[in-house]
Amino acid sequence: MRLENVLAVTGGRLLNTPSISRFDDVALYPHRAKRGSLFVARSVEEIDEALKNGAYGIVTDKKVVPTDEEVAWIAVDSLHSTLPKLLRLWLVIYHRDFYALKRPVFEFCKSVSSDPNAIFLSDDSLEACEEIFTSKEDSAIFSAEPLFLERIGAKVVDVEPSKIENRVVKGSLFLTSAVIDGLFYEDLHLPASLYPLLLEALGTLEKLDLAYSLAKLDFIPSFKPVFVDTRLQEVPFGESDRVLLFISGNLPPKCYEDLEKIKWTEAKIFIPTQIKLVYDIKLPTIKYESETELLEILEKEAKRPGYLIFFEKKSDSLFNTLYRFRDEESSQSNKGLF
Repeated sequence: MRLENVLAVTGGRLLNTPSISRFDDVALYPHRAKRGSLFVARSVEEIDEALKNGAYGIVTDKKVVPTDEEVAWIAVDSLHSTLPKLLRLWLVIYHRDFYALKRPVFEFCKSVSSDPNAIFLSDDSLEACEEIFTSKEDSAIFSAEPLFLERIGAKVVDVEPSKIENRVVKGSLFLTSAVIDGLFYEDLHLPASLYPLLLEALGTLEKLDLAYSLAKLDFIPSFKPVFVDTRLQEVPFGESDRVLLFISGNLPPKCYEDLEKIKWTEAKIFIPTQIKLVYDIKLPTIKYESETELLEILEKEAKRPGYLIFFEKKSDSLFNTLYRFRDEESSQSNKGLF
């Protein structure tokens, strides 16, 4: 990338008169910088390491004074708005194939893919930019964030999934047994309602000639059951009559219909007050405004068997908050003992 083009696209201001005129690549982390890199500095402390690694340019929205006149120092108003522009320029020079997928299909592809040429972009825009900048020419880049792809000017390639030979043997709320491409798979961690989306994912990878293995298949983040005891401690799959089920709003209607059919135990759905359901789910609904309120409710609800369903809530987020909440309680109760 030529220096003059970087300045024109980003609206950056050159703080010195360097001898260099072009960059070979873009690095977002100092340890990734190398000879010829344009380094995007989010903090002043990162710059020295990037320079030692051979960076030819520094672009930042922090106040800096050039310390190496051979290097291009570029000031911008905001890295948040600059990065997509920089990536747009980069993609004009370095072509990449992008594929936009529905969230559950994206998650299935990511779960089963075993091909090094397949890249599944992070939901974090900074990490996604880094993944693109470090990708190879023959990479197939997948995303579940169409707005991000639009911002960076990515040329999205449409793909018609291949037909996958299959036959369902048995399906339930959490497990599916099926014959796929002539092989029998027993009790896949897959709700029957999402089976068609798995086939779409496999067909997409097949069409693009990307390797995959169902041996790696596990519950996707959009539908993740976690079995727990009365203390909300995770236990092995199927070894408890208490299940925390984390679901997202992008699941097909059939999935919600299957949840409504739960008759063998109590089932409740927890929804943040700021979220409005698109589907009319016929389950007892509990609204909550804060994490603290949710945890207080859970401490009581978990004492009874049943399904506690969390709408648009990540399992890692809930458990991290729960452990922190309990640590704080323990700390408070131990005060004054010594």
